[in-house]
Amino acid sequence: MNAYLRRAACGAALVLAAACGNRGGGETAEATSAPSVVAGVDLAVATAQAIQAKPTATDSILGAHGLTRAGFDSLMYDIAADPALARSYAEAMR
Repeated sequence: MNAYLRRAACGAALVLAAACGNRGGGETAEATSAPSVVAGVDLAVATAQAIQAKPTATDSILGAHGLTRAGFDSLMYDIAADPALARSYAEAMR
């Protein structure tokens, strides 16, 4: 497994960990449902699913989605940092 896939797997693990934590529910989905935030989750899901389907084409998939490796990592960390976004991402990846 190359270094990028390991980082992507770690990012996905962070997202899942964030989704499983903080079940107390201090935030509502409405608080984070701004169109750009939802679009970020949608972009992350579409990109991650495409990379999972064809990992050998990672760079071209990222380019097609308007991302770099660093940009995708940053997007994943932003999603992981927000429990509501992490839940949305985890549910979409099922």
